[in-house]
Amino acid sequence: MVSSEMNPAERESFKEQLSLMAAGRGDGIDLDSAERWVLNGLRDPAAFLQHLYQLIPPDSILYLEAVNPATEVLEFYEANRALEGAVCVVRDTIFPVPEIFHVQMRPGLIEELVNLLRQHSQQRCFIHVKAYREAQLLFAFHDAFDGSPLLVSDRIPAERVQAFCAGTGAACHREPNVNKRDPEVLRRLLWAMENPSKVRMFWPWWKRALFFWKK
Repeated sequence: MVSSEMNPAERESFKEQLSLMAAGRGDGIDLDSAERWVLNGLRDPAAFLQHLYQLIPPDSILYLEAVNPATEVLEFYEANRALEGAVCVVRDTIFPVPEIFHVQMRPGLIEELVNLLRQHSQQRCFIHVKAYREAQLLFAFHDAFDGSPLLVSDRIPAERVQAFCAGTGAACHREPNVNKRDPEVLRRLLWAMENPSKVRMFWPWWKRALFFWKK
């Protein structure tokens, strides 16, 4: 949502969320391995989910962020909420404030989630999806299926990553895991929103700033 599209209440809410995130609200586990796998070309949510078992252990927890999820999807997430082992995960959506779900993997869950995706748009199911196990993040998929890469911890064995890529048609490579989440970016963006007359070409500067936040 860009500044020109925000009404005054939304603009103040956005500023509040920037301030909270810069102060550490929304913090949690993130990819922390020395290197990471970068998977590109994932466009099909059903194929992604159906081959997820090749990538992560069956007792993992899915972390999902959604904005205005469908009622049936919301009920499904709540019915499968992880009751044990759930931890805070670094939040990707700054504004609007997302609904966050920690869903316990179990036999049959993926098939049920795929069925929901056949009935509702992917955006009504989730925007960002991650998975973790024993407080270690296994993958992060920011802006899932819009062309963004799936980032996978290098703790996942190469043969699992390759099997997942073979099943989904994704291309992969390995790179250093450089964390670009700098709270100073959010503080500068907040300052720019409060002082628009002092900033040249303010919009869409915020999009370039937040690009570094999501990596």
